[in-house]
Amino acid sequence: MEFNNLKAALFVVFAMTMITTNDAIVKHITEVFNVGQIIFLRGALIFVIFACVMRVRGQAVFQRRSLHRWNLLRALFELGATLFFLTGLSLLPIAVASTLGFSSPIFLALLAATVLKEKVGFDRWAVILLGFGGVLLITNPFSDEASWVVIFPIVCAFFVALRDIAIRYVPNDLPSTQVAFTNAWIVMLGGGLYSIYQGWGDADPHWYLWFIALGIILYIGYLCLIIGRRLGELSFIGPFKYVSIILAILYGYLIWGEKPTLTMLAGAAVIVISGIILLSSEKRRLRAAALAQS
Repeated sequence: MEFNNLKAALFVVFAMTMITTNDAIVKHITEVFNVGQIIFLRGALIFVIFACVMRVRGQAVFQRRSLHRWNLLRALFELGATLFFLTGLSLLPIAVASTLGFSSPIFLALLAATVLKEKVGFDRWAVILLGFGGVLLITNPFSDEASWVVIFPIVCAFFVALRDIAIRYVPNDLPSTQVAFTNAWIVMLGGGLYSIYQGWGDADPHWYLWFIALGIILYIGYLCLIIGRRLGELSFIGPFKYVSIILAILYGYLIWGEKPTLTMLAGAAVIVISGIILLSSEKRRLRAAALAQS
């Protein structure tokens, strides 16, 4: 298979721009809507968009085999990640929430070693510890200004790692559209249940227009991300996802006047470096496994 890494990288950068813009809009509308409402209303619109696109393409909107237990479990992990990330986003500076959310490769490597019993050498353990050092730099748990709410994006990263492990057990013959559609309706239903628990507040009608933007932007973002993953090598395009951290810092400064501290920037750099190393080592491991089987 031939790859076009440059074109793939451009798609990934554009996708992360859309996804980070979505995060900024979500943070803005948390002034009016609670997290459950946002998850439900945004999820409902994404649900409709997916259903319409599949119908236009002549694809079945729902397939019984999409109820495979690992596909459902993956979607539940996505629901957990969404819930914890948006809660953290509503309480923390956008740059802090986004950066901590990108610590998922660290948890993925840790779970691969402890749960999947994959062989992990000393060098990989050192990178995992380095990544957690970056998390500690950002959260700064021993300072007087430390806040427990940083746990939300960290738990989100843990759920993302669980989601990425679960996808390994989803049947390969299940179309990506069905995986994504399952994700959409489970997140929508989960958000709806949580919104009932939180209570459904009132808002002026113009605030609901933001959800149209959210649905379109997020759909475009995920679509471009899928295209990028298919066009390029994962080891090459992986680091370009971290452009989201730069954009989050920029949005935070321009919109909310959030100025990143030196320790936050240092922690972000450590997380990015450790994440890139772990992604590269995972790519090499998969390549070696494929060669061993051939």
